[in-house]
Amino acid sequence: MLKNIHYTTICALLLTCTLLAGCKKTDNKPVSTAGPKAKLVLVHGDAQSGTYGQDLHDSLVVQIMPPVGKTAMQYAVTFNMLQGNGQVEGVQAGGSLSPQYGTNSLVQIKWRLGCNNPAQKLTIYLYADSLINYGGAPKGPPDDSLVVSASGSKPNGWGRACGCNTPSYMTKIATFDKKTFFMAAAGLFSSTDGGINWSKVNGVPYWSTVQDVQFNSKGWMYILTANNGIYYTQDGQTWTAINNGILDMRTPTAFTVAGDWMFVSFYFDGPYFTNNNGAFWQKFLVGYGSQRFYLFRRHPNGSIYMFNDWTNMLISTDTTKTWQIIPTNGAQVNYAAYDMEIGPDGNVYVGSDWATIATFAPVTNQITYKSFYQWNASDQPCNNINFYNGDVYFLLNDNPQPGIYQMSTWSRLDLGFTGPISAYFIRPDGSFLLMTNDGLYYKN
Repeated sequence: MLKNIHYTTICALLLTCTLLAGCKKTDNKPVSTAGPKAKLVLVHGDAQSGTYGQDLHDSLVVQIMPPVGKTAMQYAVTFNMLQGNGQVEGVQAGGSLSPQYGTNSLVQIKWRLGCNNPAQKLTIYLYADSLINYGGAPKGPPDDSLVVSASGSKPNGWGRACGCNTPSYMTKIATFDKKTFFMAAAGLFSSTDGGINWSKVNGVPYWSTVQDVQFNSKGWMYILTANNGIYYTQDGQTWTAINNGILDMRTPTAFTVAGDWMFVSFYFDGPYFTNNNGAFWQKFLVGYGSQRFYLFRRHPNGSIYMFNDWTNMLISTDTTKTWQIIPTNGAQVNYAAYDMEIGPDGNVYVGSDWATIATFAPVTNQITYKSFYQWNASDQPCNNINFYNGDVYFLLNDNPQPGIYQMSTWSRLDLGFTGPISAYFIRPDGSFLLMTNDGLYYKN
């Protein structure tokens, strides 16, 4: 449905545009000259104003005018952001839109503005459907094209970032130099302006399957892919596979880079460790009926922690040779562990169901915990544990009071953000990037 515009209005605008020929065309791409050509007419939506990262108030409307003997359904439109890093919703790279049945050859286009330019331009190309090469460049020149313009401005308060995929609770953001951020979100993206504008990192193996990104103490970057193992780069351009010794790389369950040590496990294979940068991964035995493994963490004292599929909290003090269970009860670690992190204080923090966060002190072997559970028939997972400026932060979801909490006050942060938060990242200055199912958000 169009916003604030009726079908009769569209028809009137279309007639005016057709008679006056007032639609701006572009000659940036050669137009097909063989045979009768279809025409593309802009009906509505040019010269709008909007907010960075948000959809324009009105959808763009174009009409396909086919030559005699053809129908509009035999054509499709593709797009190119001529100026600005916005996007057309519902269209991936190499994708297209076609007119809907019963719309009088109209195509409605929802344009989300970019975040990097107040003056933005979108080129719309018209192709015969037979030339559309889904996922790649069209197989011939367009029949017609036009340029639509819009102006954008910075948001007041929270704004949606631009140039990256929609994040999920599994999205990871990492930085080594505290200046360039990298995000693994069904692809690898980078940002040099604090997470507002993102761009695709080119040359990455199995780019669309990247699930995790981490750094070692040297600044080497490591990525984990969905089914093809681990790759690393020292210069951000040359990638090397480091999977020697791993038998089955399908469906990773855990991956951790800890100094010169790395740990990985998969749904059907593992766990493994390496201390020679993946020259060879050594499989180790755990016991306790374990089949799958999660949340590897290496303590500064050399101890290694992890969870198995029975929610046993396990520790090895002899570099994975033997493992012992750290006794926990259902109140301390409830049903499933979602996150485990080692704090600057040396304590081990565990987030689990029933909005529970527990603290294990290796010095005393004591566990303390706090639950924020309020009954609502949900599991209320606690995860996304982070440390900043001497405090511990964690995320509660599906709780009657969901959001980011801090341990120093045992209270929820008032960030002025009303939507559900899937995950978050604390920037070096203490501000937040919020990951939601509607995009990545920053505070302007």
